[in-house]
Amino acid sequence: MIGELSARGITVFVTTHYMDEAEHCDELALIYGGKLVATGSPATLKSRYMSRALLELECSDLMGASPR
Repeated sequence: MIGELSARGITVFVTTHYMDEAEHCDELALIYGGKLVATGSPATLKSRYMSRALLELECSDLMGASPR
């Protein structure tokens, strides 16, 4: 539904914590502590702010693996 509306030129506001969902958007605005901290396309934001390797960790006991 969102893709259909966007294809018709209708602006759609989406809120998510997941970059894999946000990557479907043309422009992003990142907000932290109620303040706008960055704007741009997903590719622009990734190239600007993700200069280091991104690691994905998997564990069977998430809470046990979390630092206390």
